[in-house]
Amino acid sequence: MNMLEQIRNKTQTTFAKVILGIIIIPFALFGIDSYLSSGGKNIHVASVNDEAIASQDLQKTESQFIAQIKSQDESTDPKVFKSLEFKKAVLDKLISTKLVNQAVKDSGFYISDEQIGTYISGMPEFQRNGKFSQTQYDEVLKLNNLTPKKFDNNIKNDLGTQQVKDTLRKLVYTPKNKIQHLIDLAYQKRDVSIYELKQDDFKKKIDLSAPALKKVYEESESSFIRPDQVKIKFIIYSAAGIVPTVKIEDKEVKDYFTNNINRYQADQQRRAKHILFTIRADMTAEEIDKIKAKALSVLSDIRKNPKTFKKNAKKYSQDAESSKNGGDLGFFSRGDMPKAFDDAVFSMPKNQISDLIKTEFGYHIVMLTAIKGDEVKFESVKNQIKGELVFNKALTEYGSNAEDFSNNVYEQSENLQEAAKKFSLQIEDSEWLSFEDAKRFFNNEAFAQAIFEKNAIEEKKNIAAIEASPNNLVAARVVDFRPSAKKSFEEVKGKIKDFLIEAESQRLLIAAGTKLIEDAKSNSKIVDWIDQLVIDRVDRQGLSDPLINVIFKMDDSQLPSYSGFYDGKGEYIIVKLNKVATEKVEDKDSIDTYYNDYIVMIQEEIDLAFMSNLKDKADIDLNSKLFANLN
Repeated sequence: MNMLEQIRNKTQTTFAKVILGIIIIPFALFGIDSYLSSGGKNIHVASVNDEAIASQDLQKTESQFIAQIKSQDESTDPKVFKSLEFKKAVLDKLISTKLVNQAVKDSGFYISDEQIGTYISGMPEFQRNGKFSQTQYDEVLKLNNLTPKKFDNNIKNDLGTQQVKDTLRKLVYTPKNKIQHLIDLAYQKRDVSIYELKQDDFKKKIDLSAPALKKVYEESESSFIRPDQVKIKFIIYSAAGIVPTVKIEDKEVKDYFTNNINRYQADQQRRAKHILFTIRADMTAEEIDKIKAKALSVLSDIRKNPKTFKKNAKKYSQDAESSKNGGDLGFFSRGDMPKAFDDAVFSMPKNQISDLIKTEFGYHIVMLTAIKGDEVKFESVKNQIKGELVFNKALTEYGSNAEDFSNNVYEQSENLQEAAKKFSLQIEDSEWLSFEDAKRFFNNEAFAQAIFEKNAIEEKKNIAAIEASPNNLVAARVVDFRPSAKKSFEEVKGKIKDFLIEAESQRLLIAAGTKLIEDAKSNSKIVDWIDQLVIDRVDRQGLSDPLINVIFKMDDSQLPSYSGFYDGKGEYIIVKLNKVATEKVEDKDSIDTYYNDYIVMIQEEIDLAFMSNLKDKADIDLNSKLFANLN
């Protein structure tokens, strides 16, 4: 067995024992980021059969969804992500995931170590240069403060979930000839003409008088209530605020670079030849000394004549695979070889022959033959390292002083001046804040709840310091309060006007569209049709799903026929159906495409039915008040 194989086998054995692998499935979320979280205490937004879902988990998953959606469509309106509907959809995903994981656990699905090892070795997050790297794996988990055991539990759930999904989907079987009529309908072609009316054209015609606006204001009193509001003073103690005070000497930066050189040369590859003199654990000290002496003798001969390296490798090396190639190991990155081997090779100049190197495999004689990629110079990463060291020191100081800050705020509860002075902080003032404003102020519902507590409002003392976000402590006190009251007409006049214009223009738009359809039935030429298209359900010519649905629901018993609908985006669309052509589909690719889509649709229906059954049987408790305050 050659050295590289031994390393590979050792690695596989180690990680297969501590992690099970990861797989992406509909019930899971987005990949490795979903697993690289150490969690922590938090207020729960829901519980599923007594298992809590923390608000932290909801926020993390929201971020993952948003990132994924934006990567697919950058034009998505950001307002969508702030809506309560979006948050409910995310929470439903988390509930579904929790339910399926519980079902997997109860069902006793088994995942073998072999399955796990195979999957892990293929994960790009743990690879360097197309190969699994134990070093990369260790670094990723360490960076995310995650133990192999916890990672193991997370991914074990998802592999089991995949088994559940695969088992359910095996229930789907439909012969192609049984859905031929559906395939024919799917490729039915419809010749249509389209005309659009714009809502903006009707908005221009609306002129609202002040009395009309005033009337709405007076008749809808409950719609214009201003909620309870507070003004606060606050201070923020943060790691970021400490950064400007931190001093780092150049020697510290240089030492860090030297001690962590692997990190900065991960992209460089080196090629080397080696001769391996194997030592085993069961050998005596005398036997090992003899092997070492032989290795030193060969090394001496090679240094006298470096051109003999290849011949000596073939003759003496006990790395069976590389010896056949004169000891050549090919290109490899830092972390691919044992540390002593790595350190020597990545510190050698090209064509140099090493001293004797001892690893767990034995003694090595190494010649560096090629370097690929630029070696990272200290000066190019100096500022980066310094920034990291500064922030790490700031984090350390923050952690050391956080409790002292919290105690000071609590003990000097009548004001914030003492804490501000001691920690060199600026006291800030807010504008009027509602509960929703306060929640968004630091994106933290606990902060909002704290400043709206009865005691905080009435006594106007410091609230307990709250970690509003990682490495950021906020202390605040209420300085003024105004109870809920009806907003003045001047405050809401603009919003009332916008609402009425929107509602009235929509009514006028739909009425005009409906009338135009009736007129066109008598005389089609009165409509200046914008487009005439031939479409089917596969080739949609860029038309939206709602419009496609309208077109294929239109009556084709007597042509032409007419239909129209308001798209919710400021347009009323009128459709004239001119012709319909339905033919038997015999093209294999078309049949296969529809059949595969049909099977996927059925599988999705099974997934939904499975989830619905789990939810019906589950005890799901939603923290409605807290969840409502998260938007």
